[in-house]
Parts: sequence; structure tokens; C-alpha cells
Amino acid sequence: MRTYSQSETDLAFQWVDKYFKLVELIFEISDDEENDIPPSEPSPESELKFQELRHWFFSNENKFMPIWSEFWRDKLHVKYFEDNAGGQEYFSNPFLMLYKPHNLCELAYRLGMSENIDTWEPTEQGADIIDDISVDFSLEVLQFIHYVGEFTSSLIP
Repeated sequence: MRTYSQSETDLAFQWVDKYFKLVELIFEISDDEENDIPPSEPSPESELKFQELRHWFFSNENKFMPIWSEFWRDKLHVKYFEDNAGGQEYFSNPFLMLYKPHNLCELAYRLGMSENIDTWEPTEQGADIIDDISVDFSLEVLQFIHYVGEFTSSLIP
């Protein structure tokens, strides 16, 4: 197992922080099933946050993906992404399904929260993939950051 430099570790922690900010943004635009409140159209501020996060992810993915791939390569079978995320495109970079869409309307459509890719038309029921992202995949992300922390060169005696 190789060790990670402090700059690689810093990037991994930044990536995870931004990932959770993106998940929080998804929750902001998703419905409130407990109170039977349909999703509201994303505000201009939410769209701006999404665009900033999206830009940051694209700007840093070439540096981050080698770190992620060392952790991820043996975690899940490609079949998971064929069934749950629409194809193998997201297997090597599962985060991409959240920041590839051009705007929040498209993201909501891809996550099954909206019936239209271009306009805000909330679906009647919430998307199951949101649970996968918020719980299942987020647990993997937390395990990843623990993994990177274990192999950071400045932490190894």
C-alpha cells in the first residue's frame, strides 16, 4: 500500500467536504416525504452553489481519481452501477453522476426527482437513488477518507 502525500490527503479531504455539500444541496431540492411537501424549484443561490461545486469537481478530478481508484477498485461490482446509475460510465468515478449534469434541473431529472430535464416538474415520489447516495455511498466516502488518513505520509512514523 502506498502512502499519500499531504497534498493528496488535503485534496481527498476537500473532495469529501465538497461531496457532502453537494449531497446537502440535493436534499435542499428534494421533497420532504414526512411532511408531504413536493420539491421546490431550486433557487438562484442553490444553482450558483451547484455550478461552483461542479466547476471545482471538474477542475480537480484528474488529480483526485488516482487516489480514489486505489480505494474503490475492489469495493463494488460494475453491476451495481449498471443497475442503479445507468451504466458503467460512473463506475470509475461514481461522483460524476452528481456533478456531470449542467444544472440542478438536469441533476434532479437524472436522480428521478423531476419529470423533465429542462424544466422543474417534480415527480410524485422521491427517487430511491437519493437514499443510495445519502446512506450507502456516503458510508463508502467516509470509509475512503479513513483509508486515506491511515496512509498519509505525515502521519506514519
